[in-house]
Amino acid sequence: MAIVYIIPIRSRLDRTLSYVGNKLKTENKNYQKKNINSIFELLDYKTNPEKTEKQFFITGINCELDTEFKQMAQTKKKFNKDKYSKNNKIVAFHGYQSFAEGEVTPETAHEIGVKLAEEMWGDRFEVVVSTHLNTNH
Repeated sequence: MAIVYIIPIRSRLDRTLSYVGNKLKTENKNYQKKNINSIFELLDYKTNPEKTEKQFFITGINCELDTEFKQMAQTKKKFNKDKYSKNNKIVAFHGYQSFAEGEVTPETAHEIGVKLAEEMWGDRFEVVVSTHLNTNH
């Protein structure tokens, strides 16, 4: 049975994003690097989410993974003009789920995480979903 926690982040957002996007934790060790022979194969490979997701289990929702911090900081700045937001010290939420060892595959865990994030935050927020593979749960 999965355990799900959602924690408010009141300090620096960049530290949380560095933690969740850590490639050492999200890398699929069983992934076989493909030998790319042409620019066409490279473009096809890089734009195919079925192939690239198998290397690292990280998905951006409403944000690009290379610029997620910048996008989130811009959103914060845009909406922090409101009087209520200035008093609200929460800068983000860090949610995580944990499964019993062997309960699900990394692919299934990641799919559940993406669906949960889409249900909770939909198209209203930038979200980074990552599945850490450095433990058995």
